[in-house]
Amino acid sequence: MAGHTKWRLDRERRLREGVPSHPEYDLAGLDLRLGDMVRERRRELGLTQAEVAELAGITQPALSRIEGGGGVPTLAMLDRIAKAMHTTFTITVGEHAPT
Repeated sequence: MAGHTKWRLDRERRLREGVPSHPEYDLAGLDLRLGDMVRERRRELGLTQAEVAELAGITQPALSRIEGGGGVPTLAMLDRIAKAMHTTFTITVGEHAPT
C-alpha cells in the first residue's frame, strides 16, 4: 500500500506544480480541482467530512476520496453534496476549458 500512497503523492505534486502535460495527468487534474472545490467550501462552512457526508446521503470515505481527487462522483452525488453545503459547483470541461 505504501507504493500506492507514494504514487498518489507524486501524481498530486506533479499536477499542482504544472509538470508538462500528459492526457492522463490532465484528467486527474480535473478530479483534483473538483476535490479542492468541495474541500474548500466544506472548510468555509466549518463542517467535517462526516457532517457533509451525512447531509448528502453518502459515506464519509466516499467524500474523502472525492476531496482527494481519487473518487469521481456521479452528477447526482455531486448535486447532493452541493445542496448539503448550500452551494453550486461550476465545472468547465473540454478543449477550451481553463486549466
